[in-house]
Amino acid sequence: MTIKLVATDMDGTFLNDAKHFDKNRFQRVYDYMLKNNIQFVSASGNQYYQLRDFFKDFPETLFVAENGALIGSHQKVYRADTFETGTVEKTLQVLDKLPAIKVVMCGKKSAYLSKNVDADFFKMSKFYFPEIQSVNNLNDIDDGILKFSVNCPNDETEFYMDKLADLIGPEVSIVSSGHGDIDVIRADVNKATGLQYLSEKLNIKPEEMCAFGDGGNDLEMLRYVGHGVAMKNATPIVHQTADFETVDNNQQGVIKHLEEIFEL
Repeated sequence: MTIKLVATDMDGTFLNDAKHFDKNRFQRVYDYMLKNNIQFVSASGNQYYQLRDFFKDFPETLFVAENGALIGSHQKVYRADTFETGTVEKTLQVLDKLPAIKVVMCGKKSAYLSKNVDADFFKMSKFYFPEIQSVNNLNDIDDGILKFSVNCPNDETEFYMDKLADLIGPEVSIVSSGHGDIDVIRADVNKATGLQYLSEKLNIKPEEMCAFGDGGNDLEMLRYVGHGVAMKNATPIVHQTADFETVDNNQQGVIKHLEEIFEL
């Protein structure tokens, strides 16, 4: 099996539940990949600036951020797929009518949330979106909008996913990584489209790619690559989709699987 690119989701996949990974252990795998011209990609729903910080000691890492809406390296953004203005306005109108949810609007320059949110939600949002601003009105933001990150009661995730899809319409795709987190993204954007862009840019075929995931926003990516791996802690649909499985995220399943296939 020839692997030329490795892509991994972050939360519940590459990171343990404390939001860390074993840097010393990964360094050995990363050095092997550099030596053998294997590209490493962080593919996540999280903000580009957060992902760059996670991998500041691994400078050749590429990023498929915001669930595929932004693609870049440590040095530059290669591509950003933003919403049409009308879709942003429509989405904000819908979200404003759902009082049980909280919203972060994710732009190219920064993320944005209302000044009315509680302190705990702002603190949590600041972790996932290091570049974030509190604003009076989300409708007044002058930025290219990549996605909407929606937080709802955990046991109502599927209800709100269906409701958002119905109210906003076919211009958007509604995906979830679980735990009450929902992303509203462009209908034609996902992690697989991000990898497709890198496939063309780097001249790497999908069958030469390996990807790891645990949630619904990883499905397209796992279907796209030749070697898709589900975490032990993944949702049932991810296990049905991926051809391979590794141990859970708290046991560093991504690193373990790479050690095995690279025979390290």
